[in-house]
Amino acid sequence: MKNRLILPVLTASMTVMTTTWADELDSIIVQDTLDINPNASEPESYNRVSPTSSDGGDFLTQINGVSMSRFGGRGIEPIVRGQSQTRLNILLDGAYIHGGCPNRMDPPASWAALETYESVTVLKGVQTLAYGSGGSGGTVLFERDTRDLAQEKGVHGRASITGSDNAIQHDILADVVAAGEKGYLRGIGELKKAQNYEDGDGREVRSSYDHEQAGFIVGYMPTQDRLFEFSYEHNSFSDALYPGAGMDSPTEDGDIFRLRYLDKPASSNIDNIKAEVYLSDVDHLMDNFSLRPNAGQKMATPTTSKTTGGRVTLDSTIGKTQWKYGVDLQRNVRNAVSNNMTTGVAVTTGILWPDNDIQQLGIFAEGTTHIASKQKLKYGLRIDQVDASADKAGVSINGHSANQSYNFYYGTTAEDQSETNVGGLLRYERELGAGLSLFTGLSRSVRTADSTERGMNKWAPPAMAIARWIGNPTIKPEKHHQFDIGLNRNTDKFALSGVMFFDKVTDYILRDTARGQAGILQSDGADIYRNVDAELYGVELEGRVKLNSRLDLSSSLAYVRATNTTDNDRPIAQTPPLNGKIQLDYATDKWGAGAKINFASHQDRIDTLSKQEVGETAGHGTLDLYGNYQINNKLSMRLGVDNLLDKTYAEHSSRSNLLDIESIKVNEPGRTIWAKLTVEF
Repeated sequence: MKNRLILPVLTASMTVMTTTWADELDSIIVQDTLDINPNASEPESYNRVSPTSSDGGDFLTQINGVSMSRFGGRGIEPIVRGQSQTRLNILLDGAYIHGGCPNRMDPPASWAALETYESVTVLKGVQTLAYGSGGSGGTVLFERDTRDLAQEKGVHGRASITGSDNAIQHDILADVVAAGEKGYLRGIGELKKAQNYEDGDGREVRSSYDHEQAGFIVGYMPTQDRLFEFSYEHNSFSDALYPGAGMDSPTEDGDIFRLRYLDKPASSNIDNIKAEVYLSDVDHLMDNFSLRPNAGQKMATPTTSKTTGGRVTLDSTIGKTQWKYGVDLQRNVRNAVSNNMTTGVAVTTGILWPDNDIQQLGIFAEGTTHIASKQKLKYGLRIDQVDASADKAGVSINGHSANQSYNFYYGTTAEDQSETNVGGLLRYERELGAGLSLFTGLSRSVRTADSTERGMNKWAPPAMAIARWIGNPTIKPEKHHQFDIGLNRNTDKFALSGVMFFDKVTDYILRDTARGQAGILQSDGADIYRNVDAELYGVELEGRVKLNSRLDLSSSLAYVRATNTTDNDRPIAQTPPLNGKIQLDYATDKWGAGAKINFASHQDRIDTLSKQEVGETAGHGTLDLYGNYQINNKLSMRLGVDNLLDKTYAEHSSRSNLLDIESIKVNEPGRTIWAKLTVEF
């Protein structure tokens, strides 16, 4: 059975789902947002996604309304409806992982070894309260379903190799399942090597890295409805180059442990029980000398980030209402120091993350009531208790502590903080007939500040104050109040959808430049954090038409506008411009081919006061070609060319290229020819 790529008509959500192996995304399924049912689907063209995505963040940019910020070859930061970082809840098979780099060389999606997951779901905005607090921009779920793969007994699996002439030198993957009547064992391994790529002008972009990933999943099924599952995976990155940073990363390791229990108890009150616990542990090292020429002091920054947590959820049906309720816990502890390595011996010069500890305990309940045959109402409430501390904020290094930094800019110190945050959801969905459906929703979500926003302590001498980067330990949590509305028309011949959204934010956490604003005691150009009010709104459009039984034409368009209303309607930095895609796909039983135009308009609405804004960005358009051939029932091949016309361009939200003054931003790869061979056994 082939895998499926499931795209929604309503752009409020998107699911990429595979029913067997995750790399052969072989059919597009338009999904009714009112009732997500992948079985009620119509196969269309397939293999539309380039297999040369560097990580999960890169892969997500295929989805309408999802943009990205490039930092290097890996570590792509996804942006959903103009929001990124911890404004997105990103879970890797139920586990949260928070990266080890204060500068976000390794955002959560970068730890997703993409082809080892069976499905990827993107819920834009707030559509559920079940995956933690916040998530104002959306929720991204990378999920595995080994139990489904284990329905085929015995030993089976797949292996693949991918290569290109620009960036991915090779990507070798093996995924094997051994399944019996009561249990299964799955082993996963991947070796990836990326070289520096060239942009459209032939300039080399420092972007190489090596990636090794290995893991196993063991499951025990005493009954058909009961599952105990344990998994472990290890990701190791080495020699990762970042032209958008003052340092590279010679080593980075991450371990994720998960334990899961699923059951359908013999009870009239409970339909399903799901209990999960997880531990993710990241060790990250960056320096400015081992992978690049050094013109001054040799500096190294070792960091750690450990996240522990779990959740218990119950599903019940009472009358016409399906209930989901539960409790979840997440704790993240981060430490980072800066070391002077000039003499060859590490001399600590400062504490960047002073043992920042953030604990979140949440309870939630949400119900979905079928108020009529084609109407339903979803509603819910969530309460989170947040406790934050920074136990090393008072530790003095060379006569200076993090508390002194906080006091210098905010007149406060890192005392223990507590928050009680309340979120809610109300959503109405209706089928109007003739393939037409409608949804509208209201939500409130509260996002607590992360360790960097609360506790960053990058100090510098007065003459270099502009290089300082100081968190605010008393920053208030963000309160998002969102409204969205969408229409969808889906027939046998075509599908059209449109969504509009508006988000009014109180206490938006803005990374800003110290200019003596209200609450900021200095005016020296340092990076600081402050609360402002903000508004974000936008629109997303999608369309698809079946030209005949084998040929499909599809397109998408997304726009978002983000404004800091406190500072005289000042734009919020790194907001993507109007962007979209036009795609033509042809498919037969044995082979398929397609072409895709990606485009973005000029972005001249920028925040000229923010150091996060690199500058205006020119519009661009690129052309991708791709094809596939099923050699036999076990062997398949994919071929393609990304950026066929070899355009030179950068995404607006990408970082400044610190090592190439001609490029300004970190440019995207130029023409890239790729091929992939997959065998199933």
